[in-house]
Amino acid sequence: MSPAVHTWPVITLTFGAEQIVADANGEVLTYPVLDAATAHEVAADAAAEACRRLGLKACRVQGHTEDGSVFEMVVDAELGTLEEYEPPAGPRPATSSSGRQGGSSASTRKAGARSGSQRRRALAIWGSVGILGLTAGASVAMNLTADDGEPVAVVHTPPPAQLPVPAPAGWDTYGAWATPMSGSPVKAILDWEGRPVSVDGSKLIGHDPDTGVEQWSRAAPFTVTQMAVFTVDGQTRLAAATSKELVLFTPDSPEPIRVEVPQEATVVLDGGTVPRLDLPDQKSLLVAADGSTAARVVPAAAKPLEAQGADLIAADAKAGKVWRVGTDSAALPKPATLPAPAKGAELTAVLGSVEGRVVAAWKDGKQTVVGFYDVDEATDATAVKQVAVRELNGSQITTSTVQADRAHGLLLASSVLIDVEATTAHRMEGQATLAAGYAWVTDDGEQSQVTRDGATEATTRADQAAVPDVITDNGMAMTRVAGATDGSLYALVETGPTPTASPSPTASTSPIASPTPTAKESP
Repeated sequence: MSPAVHTWPVITLTFGAEQIVADANGEVLTYPVLDAATAHEVAADAAAEACRRLGLKACRVQGHTEDGSVFEMVVDAELGTLEEYEPPAGPRPATSSSGRQGGSSASTRKAGARSGSQRRRALAIWGSVGILGLTAGASVAMNLTADDGEPVAVVHTPPPAQLPVPAPAGWDTYGAWATPMSGSPVKAILDWEGRPVSVDGSKLIGHDPDTGVEQWSRAAPFTVTQMAVFTVDGQTRLAAATSKELVLFTPDSPEPIRVEVPQEATVVLDGGTVPRLDLPDQKSLLVAADGSTAARVVPAAAKPLEAQGADLIAADAKAGKVWRVGTDSAALPKPATLPAPAKGAELTAVLGSVEGRVVAAWKDGKQTVVGFYDVDEATDATAVKQVAVRELNGSQITTSTVQADRAHGLLLASSVLIDVEATTAHRMEGQATLAAGYAWVTDDGEQSQVTRDGATEATTRADQAAVPDVITDNGMAMTRVAGATDGSLYALVETGPTPTASPSPTASTSPIASPTPTAKESP
């Protein structure tokens, strides 16, 4: 039995030369048309997805072509079919002499009054571009129900919920909305328009920040364990991956771009401006927007630091040498040696690289020094420029616990928070986690939210408080509960900060060595 088709809502399909746009009660979906011969399949997919988002099994569809033709169809979301709509025989309004059920708009009434020849012309137009393979007599009649009334569009709004653990410093446990992630360990991210993205198994979902309503979804061919958004070759891509599989999604298509990952490779999504596939034979593959890869040789004794566009930055921490490799040739460019911040200073660690700026730790007597070095683009020889050096009190920095927040240009090495762009370094008291553009420091029964310049913005007395994955533009902290069986994502409402005098980061941002003439100091 065919599902009931109600007179409202109506999905609008607008057909262009290169895309089909579906409007379902204000939610707009855009589907690219790559081949006119398959345009009818794209139209059916667009209408079916729009129907599902309305919470209906079948729905009326009104089609609009570029020449102004308007006609009625019906979509069956369960079967994925899109056919011309023909009301059953019976009394009809005088304005529907053509046999079509008109809507309330002027354009629909005009369409309903078409003559038989106009109707056949409209169908011919659609058939010629592969939209619908219909003839004048091929239509589907489905009953309008009267028993249940006329439903309105169903919007699936995630419910509010209370975070089951103490909230991050500066936020309350009240969640304006929460959505299940089925225990997924994947951190939420923000998409190309600042919308939070959750993961439920193999499904990625973009949510409205205010309400949590699903705005889009993508399905990966595997259970996703990591994801990130990149701008690759000037094009936005959402990467979903495991350690051995990788697909890319564009903002305007649900179809995944499959990346061929060698069996021995490891997928790295937090290692630069593009996804990276690291191989055990001293090679890395850098992923392009179309899913293709470019090989880059990693020098012997060196490790990859960062994929910077089409270049790979690698370093030998013991020798203090840095390479920027921009071709797939085995003939590597000449490396650059990191200049010591002061005579006799000893290199102890290369902490990482963000946006082409390498950060290294040095020991100068009893002092710890952090050096910042820009790696210039070059083909035959790598060149580095010392930007600034900062001194810190306390013990040496190690690379065993380096964390990176590339979206905000931050590194956290041991208890030292480093703003790579501003070339500042701040040592914090306690254990710290880097997330959402802040360091979250726990010490003496408190959790503190520490800004990039080392200032404590808020505190809470709960040392086991949660840490947010991201903070949206409307001030909500998107927070998961590590180890929770339901694995829900909570959109926590921001509250006023609680001032505190503890902990107080100790740092000096004054340079200890005279910068080179081309060096720049942070404000």
